[in-house]
Amino acid sequence: MLNQVALVSQTDNISSDDLSMVSAALQKQVTRDVGPVWNIDATVDSFTSLDDVPLGYWHVIIEDTIPFDAQGIHLNEDSGQPYALVAYSDDWSLTTSHEVIEMLVDPSGNRTVASNSPDPDQGRVLILVEACDPSEGSQFGYSVNGVLVSDFYTPQFFDPVAVDGVRYSYTGALTEPRQVLDGGYLSWWDPQTKHVFQLFVNGDQQQIEDRGPLPAGFGTLRSFSDRFTNQRRMNLKKTQPAGIMLTGSIGKKAKATILDKSTKANADSLRSQIQSLKARS
Repeated sequence: MLNQVALVSQTDNISSDDLSMVSAALQKQVTRDVGPVWNIDATVDSFTSLDDVPLGYWHVIIEDTIPFDAQGIHLNEDSGQPYALVAYSDDWSLTTSHEVIEMLVDPSGNRTVASNSPDPDQGRVLILVEACDPSEGSQFGYSVNGVLVSDFYTPQFFDPVAVDGVRYSYTGALTEPRQVLDGGYLSWWDPQTKHVFQLFVNGDQQQIEDRGPLPAGFGTLRSFSDRFTNQRRMNLKKTQPAGIMLTGSIGKKAKATILDKSTKANADSLRSQIQSLKARS
């Protein structure tokens, strides 16, 4: 089944050119990287307005601020289709990539996988499938077309034991099952206590939080867990990988420094060829 994702900017900080650039990068990421790993077929397109988005698309909307002091949140329309809100920041492309990937991997917000608990005092639990959370820090992202995008884990992330040569996340930042890196987290439901738990990692410190039972009418497991992670994500130290420019600089004074020289050279060559054709005709 082909899923279609629409990127819409509702902030003056993002030009239509910038949105198109990020959309093209995310389309390439989904087609080349995410799709083969998670068996997903999807398109990512940019639109200038919500009014222009055809029926059936899943929306990812970038705004100056979004509810709950969040950086990015997943929701569901009245029709049941998923959508996401992203708060504009210097690394909005990273957050948008994060939300697009998790929307495609788990549209319902309730997908779980039975696995060994990250807490050694627990047995088998149901881990919420949020493919970008354990390595969501910008330092673990990578570049597609010069745009910063999110790392994501593979289905092998839920394997019982680590095996040499197995890829646990796309970039290789995750090196074993159920690993959480600096700035990341993991959420799960324990069938014995019927409580939701979360593991947070800050530097070399790990902390497990008991969030209690799921309340009546909680919506989705993802929306419940997001209540406790939004502010933490906003406060994360932003450390970009070396050699990758944050997209918040696109369209501003730094634009000339982030255009890849080979891309500009190719564009100049194409312009020259077109001019030559026009002159000969």
